[in-house]
Amino acid sequence: MSWESLNSHHDYISGTLGISVGGVGGRHPHYQLSATRLLSPSPSGSRHPLDGPGPTLSSDRPWPWTSSCSSLHRDTYAEVRPSRVAAKRCTWGCFHACRARIHHSLAKRKIDQGLRLYNQHKQQQAVRKWKSALKAIRTRDDKFNLLGYLYQAYMDWGKYRDALEYAHRQLFISEELDSPNMRAESYLNLARAHQRLGGLERALAYARHSLYNECEQHTTAGHVHLTVGSVYLELAGFNKALDSFQHAHRIAQAVHDPALELQVYVGLSELFSRLQDADKSARYASKAYDLSRSLQLGDLNSRHHRAALLQMASALRKQGELGDAHDYCSEATRLALVSGDQASYAKSIRIMGDIYRKKSDINKAFRQYETAMGSAAAMGDRVIQMESMDGAARCLEALRLQHKICNCRPLEFNTRLLEVASSVGAKLLVRKVRIRLSRIYHSLGDEEQKVHHERVALRLQEDLDLLCAGCGSPYGIDSDSLEALPCAHILHARCAYDLFRRSKKKKRSCPECDRTSSRLYLNCTDYNNAMTYSPVPLSVCSSDSHCTSHHATSSV
Repeated sequence: MSWESLNSHHDYISGTLGISVGGVGGRHPHYQLSATRLLSPSPSGSRHPLDGPGPTLSSDRPWPWTSSCSSLHRDTYAEVRPSRVAAKRCTWGCFHACRARIHHSLAKRKIDQGLRLYNQHKQQQAVRKWKSALKAIRTRDDKFNLLGYLYQAYMDWGKYRDALEYAHRQLFISEELDSPNMRAESYLNLARAHQRLGGLERALAYARHSLYNECEQHTTAGHVHLTVGSVYLELAGFNKALDSFQHAHRIAQAVHDPALELQVYVGLSELFSRLQDADKSARYASKAYDLSRSLQLGDLNSRHHRAALLQMASALRKQGELGDAHDYCSEATRLALVSGDQASYAKSIRIMGDIYRKKSDINKAFRQYETAMGSAAAMGDRVIQMESMDGAARCLEALRLQHKICNCRPLEFNTRLLEVASSVGAKLLVRKVRIRLSRIYHSLGDEEQKVHHERVALRLQEDLDLLCAGCGSPYGIDSDSLEALPCAHILHARCAYDLFRRSKKKKRSCPECDRTSSRLYLNCTDYNNAMTYSPVPLSVCSSDSHCTSHHATSSV
């Protein structure tokens, strides 16, 4: 090959590919990129430098132009263009990322659709939407909120064990993100589920864990105090329950949460109902019902409206207004069936049994209690099951006193109820069952068992410490009027009024703990009027508020 042909070949390569293999003074500036890529690596891993005016390659490798132009073009193309495998991987990665973003967007849309369906009382369709979205949701915050929706749906259905699973998954996400607010909410959900399952001590432990976490969401802390109050209510720790309800009420007023305030009034109504103060129980139930009517019945707070209806029915039944109580309970039963709220349905059937028992229709009442017991057993709700068993035991006791049945069946049923109540820790109910058993054994002539149950019932009464700090006599046994001080101690209303009338100081102290308060626990406009009592503790209602009782015949 001549020098002219060689130079023409060189010019062709340089002009066509933009590669210069000449010396430093070459015309094209791309020689460093192309030339170094064409060099073979040395054994040490380094590349041979370009020295001298011409290209220098390894002796065992020929010049590039010894091959055809097509081979040079192929080698250069293979070096500059990424491999097909890498490009394929990059394409698939982009495709998967885009698909994940699309699925996440569709999942968030399904969450919103599920909320609309749930508000329209289409719970089954809503839960199917949420479960489908749970598979595609990617961000942990969205997944945490979605698990909360599923938790509440299963709580409304009375499937507490399934709800526990979602609460545990929430707790796992909160630990991953190390979020105190999420951790507080997760522990709160665990406490609520265990409370319905009858694990009261475990519920208290989870509630304490929730309070230990510093949560900026004060509503969560309010619900924790509400749960603690409900648990202490079952454990017959009425002073602690009242203190927790007061904390929850203060938070509800601070954050302007009417749903939380409604639940506090329901809890206070139940507290005074168990302490045999029917009038104050009805006043709290009336306030809860008034708040429930202001809430939108189509949203998730409709369950609070059902709770207020049931509490109104229970309070009116205590007052003897059975017709209005029946109307409230029937409306709550209807709404529970529409919304699929199994817990409210079982409770409404139990309260309906109480109404029939008050009407002396024992057979119909016993059938209601049996239905409620079956529904509660299917859910695993030991609290409603225990209350239904207590109602059935009262029916059997009435039949026994009428000499319509023998002592055997009431004895067996109350023995089973005693086991359930003892396992749950409901001390007040255990005391009542012990007294009932002592009467049965007295009828049977077994004085030893009679004395045993009476002794245990008396010891339980001392443990409950249901003694008025003013007069020292017990309360909560017979129907009476009670008052609560800001320090959560409870007195007879007459003793509270005497204390108020005798004290001439601006600050009045509690006879139990000697704590003083500038606020009066008796909301009186006329100090000499002994009949004007505050329907709520002073730490709950403001000094210028005047709570009025809701008329029993108001329409549902």
